[in-house]
Amino acid sequence: MNLRDLATGGDPRKALATKFFQSKQAEAFLSIVAHRERRIMEAVADLQEAVDADIEQLEGLPSVDDRVEQIRSMALAMIDESLPSWYVQEAMDLENAEEAAQYADLTAEEWETTKETWADRYREQGIEGSVDELATAHIRARFDVDDLETFRQAVIEWPDDRQRAVLEEALAGGLEMAEQGIRDVTDAVDSEDR
Repeated sequence: MNLRDLATGGDPRKALATKFFQSKQAEAFLSIVAHRERRIMEAVADLQEAVDADIEQLEGLPSVDDRVEQIRSMALAMIDESLPSWYVQEAMDLENAEEAAQYADLTAEEWETTKETWADRYREQGIEGSVDELATAHIRARFDVDDLETFRQAVIEWPDDRQRAVLEEALAGGLEMAEQGIRDVTDAVDSEDR
């Protein structure tokens, strides 16, 4: 088995998709999409500035190169079925996000085992407490997350509808921001006409 087979689980469709997203053709395609998205967002920002109203301005527009790389890396994560860990690492604001990403999309049984492992490590250091108390101490110290439930919902749980929502956010987030910016301008203009 070669490296490509290992990375794609031997699935020739995954290998082909991976090869495409690493190609110059994909670079050109993604660049066109990212440039168009950027121009739309800049036009909306200009429109918001032109309207004399209290409107929250679009900010933090990514560069075209950053956007191309974001879409490419997300597509590759989809292909190798690592979207949850990609999202935790790339899009969440966590301390030690790369480490946290290894816990993304655990089963309920794997999550319980992980918490028990963390608790056992603390007990080996002479620290006492229940599994959940010690696991909470661990996620606070390692990931700066206040409680287990927040960590579980943010990192561990990845039902299909959440994965679809992440895809939509990553692919269409800029356009959704632009759309909301246009609505804000429309609302401001409508309220001035009354």
